[in-house]
Amino acid sequence: MTNPFRENIWFIKGFFKKYSLQILVSVGVTIVLALVGNFILAKLPKAKASYRIGIVGQFGSGQLPPYIINFLNAGLVTMNSKHEPQPGLAEKWEVSEDGKIYTFYLKPGLKWYTGENVKASDVKISIPNITIETIDPNIIRFHIPTKFSPFLSLLNIPLLNANGKLIGDYDIHLKQKTSGVISQITVDTSDRTMVFNVFPTAKQAITAFKLGQVDLVLNLPTDYLSDARQFGKTKTEIDFNHVVTLIFNQQDPNLKEKTIRQALAYSLKDKIFGQTEALTTISPSSWAFNPLVKTYPYNPQKTKDLVKSPVSLELATTPELLNIAENIRNQLTSDQITINTKVVTSTPEQFQLLLTNYLIPADPDQYRDWHSTQTTNIGRGADEKIDKLLEDGRITQDSKERKRIYFDFQKTFSEELPALVLFQPSVFNLARKDAYFNIISSN
Repeated sequence: MTNPFRENIWFIKGFFKKYSLQILVSVGVTIVLALVGNFILAKLPKAKASYRIGIVGQFGSGQLPPYIINFLNAGLVTMNSKHEPQPGLAEKWEVSEDGKIYTFYLKPGLKWYTGENVKASDVKISIPNITIETIDPNIIRFHIPTKFSPFLSLLNIPLLNANGKLIGDYDIHLKQKTSGVISQITVDTSDRTMVFNVFPTAKQAITAFKLGQVDLVLNLPTDYLSDARQFGKTKTEIDFNHVVTLIFNQQDPNLKEKTIRQALAYSLKDKIFGQTEALTTISPSSWAFNPLVKTYPYNPQKTKDLVKSPVSLELATTPELLNIAENIRNQLTSDQITINTKVVTSTPEQFQLLLTNYLIPADPDQYRDWHSTQTTNIGRGADEKIDKLLEDGRITQDSKERKRIYFDFQKTFSEELPALVLFQPSVFNLARKDAYFNIISSN
């Protein structure tokens, strides 16, 4: 009887002997087709990943959120972790002795997003009251009307050409309302598209997430955190670009004297509300930050000593800070002080107390926010020393002297108290999956 195993071996040998040529041809054709297919697929454009991102705020023409500016990294300068200007697309710059001429030298080999080489004459920049001179092939010169030491920080903005194209790996498109307010920002790279939809309020942004209109929402107030956790992944961080402050309207008869403002500060037992303590309106990571300023630990006796007659005040705030405002009202209310709260959607023309989320400028210059001559002076204050320090700080080129000036500004600010600095707010990002949290930070 024939062994079945040997029978199978004979059968296989016979099959290969009879069809060996066809088998070899088939294998060869398969290999060639696989190689050709891989080559063709490699040449075909890859499908782009697309991300829909929600951001909260109001941005006018020419404005972009700081995290988008930092992500694009397409300005003449960039700001380091200490808020100091560093070379960006410019490899170096020179400042004239009178501080009125800034000359920038572009890095060699720069290309527009479309692939063309960059020439200084292609760059389109428009800054009010500043003359811009382009000297080919790589020099841009700015003539400013007066000495202005924060000027470098203004140039951390993306450079564009006449067609609206950026230098580098990113392309950007803005969609604006008829009022000029940006409603959508689209950023394209070779492998992905990021569509930033702008929402006026955090509540609207979260609603859009729930409806599936966006996959990631950035920088939401932690008041919405518990609700948001039901719908997606969350990641919390401290927002060092803002500080929550209680601003006093110094034109109001009740708040004109700093003793009353200080009395209110001493009345608050809790000033940070579970958040990160803040001391000044300058970022704690800034080169100009001064941690040695006057603070106001809870002292009800000092409040009684400073308030000579009963005071009734109204505290205005936005919906996002209403819980904090109610907490402040409860703490301040006493036999001497009566507080009512009021919800507003923006800074009101008339107010007594205003609880707000103050945006910290990249440069320590805060002239427009606190100088008595400015219509944008939030608290309508008129302190001569604060005015002088703000004036000197923006015309002083020497970094050590500027640091001394802003140290003095923060000390004076905490003493005169145009605003009581409370805390750095916590914010959170909301995403459909963990990988989305790295969309903005990854390059």
